[in-house]
Amino acid sequence: MTMLNGSAAAIAGYAADAANLAARYDALPVNACYAPVLHLIPTVPSRVIDIGAGTGRDAIWFADMGHHVTAVEPVADFPDMIRKRDERVAWLIDALPGLPRVVAGGGRFNYINLAGVWQHLDTDERLAAAPTLRKIAAPGALLIVSLRNGPAPVNRPAYPISPDSTVKLLADVGFRVDFRVETESIQLQNRAAGVRWTWLAMRTAEDHRHEQ
Repeated sequence: MTMLNGSAAAIAGYAADAANLAARYDALPVNACYAPVLHLIPTVPSRVIDIGAGTGRDAIWFADMGHHVTAVEPVADFPDMIRKRDERVAWLIDALPGLPRVVAGGGRFNYINLAGVWQHLDTDERLAAAPTLRKIAAPGALLIVSLRNGPAPVNRPAYPISPDSTVKLLADVGFRVDFRVETESIQLQNRAAGVRWTWLAMRTAEDHRHEQ
């Protein structure tokens, strides 16, 4: 059997259990998921990219707000599910750390949503992903990242995350932190297992020395 490194192993795990995971994710109320940062999400129509969009639950929610939404997901079964439900969301099969299709499209986004993804990237992938996120950020863009700490399913491996190191890594490429909060998981089984989340809201620095 071929051994998968970094995020590839998690992507394979999600693909193997896509239907079951879709039902589980779609049952969660989106407002509750984003409660820690709900006050920060843009209320005026913006260019939004949802990276690791899964079933498209959140992407549809952003579209309902009036945003122009691009959903990025490496597991093809998830976009196949949403295409039958909502045509307002533009889908790309793509993944961090490089987001080659997103970058090739040349788009810059006002709001970058990265919920429940960072823990699946290993150290080298995170180093490569940070400048990718900066590259697709419009001036003054908002980046919201949720960082999971705690046990993960064996077939969807996760790597330990230091919020402080994450802030520094993203600051090094041109983001500054505006908001940070730690919360418990809203899923009862994860909460019982000790899973906690750190939410970071960061913006592109006012100067543009890091733009490429």
